[in-house]
Amino acid sequence: MHPRLKVQVVAALAAGAAAVAVPAAAATSTTTGGHAREVTAIVVVRPGVALPFAIPGGRVLHTFRHVGSELVRMPSTDYAALAADPNVLGVSPDRVGRVTGQDGSDDASGPDSVFASEFVGGHGNPKDAGKGVNVALLDTGVSDTAALNRASGRITDGVDVSTLDTPQGAQTSGQFVDGYGHGTFLASLIAGGPVPGSDGHPLGVAPAARIVVVKVADADGVTSLAKVLAGMDWVAAHARAIQIVNVALAVDRPTAPAYGADPLTAAVEHVRAAGVLVVAAAGNDPTSVGDPGMDPQALTVGAADLTGKTPAVAAFSGSGVVAGVQKPDVVASGVHVLGLLSPSSEIAQANPDGWQPDGLFRGSGTSEATAVASGVAAAWLSDHKNASPADAKAALRAAANAMSSPRAGVGLVQVPTGNARGRDSRADPTGEASFDSASWQANAWQPANGGDWESWLASSWSGPAWDASSWSASSWSASSWSASSWSDYGWGDAG
Repeated sequence: MHPRLKVQVVAALAAGAAAVAVPAAAATSTTTGGHAREVTAIVVVRPGVALPFAIPGGRVLHTFRHVGSELVRMPSTDYAALAADPNVLGVSPDRVGRVTGQDGSDDASGPDSVFASEFVGGHGNPKDAGKGVNVALLDTGVSDTAALNRASGRITDGVDVSTLDTPQGAQTSGQFVDGYGHGTFLASLIAGGPVPGSDGHPLGVAPAARIVVVKVADADGVTSLAKVLAGMDWVAAHARAIQIVNVALAVDRPTAPAYGADPLTAAVEHVRAAGVLVVAAAGNDPTSVGDPGMDPQALTVGAADLTGKTPAVAAFSGSGVVAGVQKPDVVASGVHVLGLLSPSSEIAQANPDGWQPDGLFRGSGTSEATAVASGVAAAWLSDHKNASPADAKAALRAAANAMSSPRAGVGLVQVPTGNARGRDSRADPTGEASFDSASWQANAWQPANGGDWESWLASSWSGPAWDASSWSASSWSASSWSASSWSDYGWGDAG
């Protein structure tokens, strides 16, 4: 572990985010004869309100101080009073889900594949791209591969919050390997070095960057809203040592249909305020933008198809106008991108056609595009150590190559050269000036029609019962976090 991060990890644990650990079985609400059933929820407090925030009649399970929220267990009948408390911005059910990559693979004779590292053109020596930059990877962990391993010093194990609902709570050692494969693949696109079969090309855009592993899902891909928030909280707490957080997560907002504030977008804004650039996936629904990439302060990334003669926006790439802000900000290579993961990982086992004759693996989706964009940002930040997240976002937007489709945002990312922001003559370099805060707040998550907890569940979450194993198809996904959740469109082909 990097010495600076190790000191901060110890300090974070001493501060203690977890008051009481809750068993996994407690995530499902219960009813006993004549008594109000208990529910597990996320409470987001207003700025300046100290955490833990006491819950009358309930108890605080975990606090996420740096993103202004906490996980609580309380009687469902107490919800209305809690939501009306002037110290509370909102209350949301916690949900449990399973990451699953879409099985869209086919044989190796499909369309051409591409290297993420083609974006280092013009940066100088690509071996130095990303030097001195730490990229937090909020994902399923990272396993060592030939492209990127711990022996190189370019992986730092940060925190494993995939065990948040077990007695041991968050872990800082020995729990960071990736049995699923998603995080390992994305890490190779951000910072992977040359491997046999890559013709000397580094697999990653920023092969000198360091990956900081923030594991929010276990070996089976199981995670939850609380775990994602815990990961974001850890990143905000360690913002002095982290420049970028890669969030290849895009879920449908549980309250439809307008975009607005919720716990994930609130976390994005806390993390950016702490000094970290949030690079988030647009998601794989072409008619909308996923959460938390819909937050105007994120650098939101859609997928481009570079396998043909002319760059195009991938058909699956998400887009939309979010409270007056056009999303995504940019697009990056997201179709048949070549990377590496463990052959024993679940993704590799389930999608054998993703393996190419040269020993590399290919995947498609806005997850891949997000990793590419994080690498581009790392390459720029390595030359601009004092730049703010807004500076980095503006630089990538300014350097992007314009495309004809509005679904591309300002265009296809390239590694900026020189002071890209200084060349930007637009009045709105970050793309945030058109933000309609009244619209955003009007659509903030809340109980349906101001009603009670039960009516909220029935109307907003499309289900009369709150069961951790039965999510609504209109909210997060039917029974698992599907390919659109972790923004993978397919392994081995484009769909």
